[in-house]
Amino acid sequence: MYDHNMYNQSTLQEYSTPEKYSRKMRWIAIISTIGGLCFGYDTGVISGALIFMKNDLGLSPIQEGLVTSFLLIGAALGSLFGGYLSDRQGRRRNLLWVAAIFIFGAIGTSLAWSFPSMITARFVLGLAVGCASVTVPVYISELARPNQRERLVTVNELMIVTGQFLAYSVNAIIVNLYPDMSHNWRIMLAIPALPGALLWLGMLMMPESPRFFLRKGETEKAINVLKLVRRPEEIDNEVRDIQQIIQIDADKPSVIEEIKKRWVIQLVLIGLMIVLATRVTGVNTIMYYAPTVLKATGLGDAAAVTGAVANGIVSILATVLGMLLIGKHSRRRMFFTGQIGVTLSLVLIGLAFYFFFHTQTVNGIEILHADFNGASYIILALMLLFLIFMQGWIAPVFWLMLAEIYPLRIRGVGMGFAVFGLWVFDFIIQSIFPFLLNNYGGGATFCFFALTNVIMLILLFKFLPETRGLSLEQIEKKFRF
Repeated sequence: MYDHNMYNQSTLQEYSTPEKYSRKMRWIAIISTIGGLCFGYDTGVISGALIFMKNDLGLSPIQEGLVTSFLLIGAALGSLFGGYLSDRQGRRRNLLWVAAIFIFGAIGTSLAWSFPSMITARFVLGLAVGCASVTVPVYISELARPNQRERLVTVNELMIVTGQFLAYSVNAIIVNLYPDMSHNWRIMLAIPALPGALLWLGMLMMPESPRFFLRKGETEKAINVLKLVRRPEEIDNEVRDIQQIIQIDADKPSVIEEIKKRWVIQLVLIGLMIVLATRVTGVNTIMYYAPTVLKATGLGDAAAVTGAVANGIVSILATVLGMLLIGKHSRRRMFFTGQIGVTLSLVLIGLAFYFFFHTQTVNGIEILHADFNGASYIILALMLLFLIFMQGWIAPVFWLMLAEIYPLRIRGVGMGFAVFGLWVFDFIIQSIFPFLLNNYGGGATFCFFALTNVIMLILLFKFLPETRGLSLEQIEKKFRF
């Protein structure tokens, strides 16, 4: 349980903070979360590009799934190594490397000439996506105040869904304005090199995490960074709290010793539980395969790609809603509300497929047909309802808690484990989703996801901790002792 008085005191301190400190912190958050923008664009762009790429590269249904999910393999490895490297070389330097890989990965996918070259380039791009997904939330959480942390870490989620929206929008513009353009997917895939370049330039001007400096014994550098984002009278207390945590582990010979502790293992398992709960919602099947699902319901290529833009718009609006709600409600309440909402949405999507569509066999191929005009748009509307709960209630808490719960000494490594699990789960789900959709239909597929969400809701109710209103050091002490 957290201390409400502590939370209120922290809130008053934040409100009394001079604008220059808050403005600097917001600027740091905006620049670093360009990594989230790249993350979102690169994961979202494939949904529209795949429709056209499969003809140019001659992809089979299995190869389509691998092109989508091979980025996730790279992201899984990128999250592991990215978390380790961020603990070793610093959050800022990690993000500079991430930016460079984003640039070269985007160019590589746009120039791919075959299935092997495409999945190789997607793998490289995935390394950047995985490393960004680990490093950006940790970087922001270590620079922000406890009550700034709620909103500023959520900016990363806003940038992710904005990146996905931009990907959908660019895809739709290209398809509608230049319907006969050959190899249009190459332009779609090349564009994220631009925000990658912006991230690299921006991070050159950003500070390193003060907690990283203190871990390395560079106290003066840490104090200089804190002077940018804290009032002068706050700095000594914060430095003392961080050094107290560092001193506890000063006699430990290696990170392995820390990971073996029971309370740390508990946190790693909690992190993986949080990740699994968000993945079995099937959110990325909706974000990645939205045009494919809508096309299967009877919409044409252009209409399916354009319809997916609505997913992006609703995701942005829902994330903004989540940023407003997260400062007023507990982490647990937010997560539970979202989990119940997405479960009901998945049930409704499954029932809509059962009752509003039927299959017909034409030339030996089963084709899905709507029972009435507008049935496809019911599916789209239910997808949007799903995204409101996912992006408005679950996603903001998801990234925030992963950035909060791990101890300082292994924060990057712990986050890396969790995000590694995220990409592994995503890879499995993305690989099997086309198979489930083609062989069992939308009804059975989405009802299956709904059932798994009920199971995860039970686990969350029993094991999900509450961290609202606490500093990172207070959270660590709460679990440590």
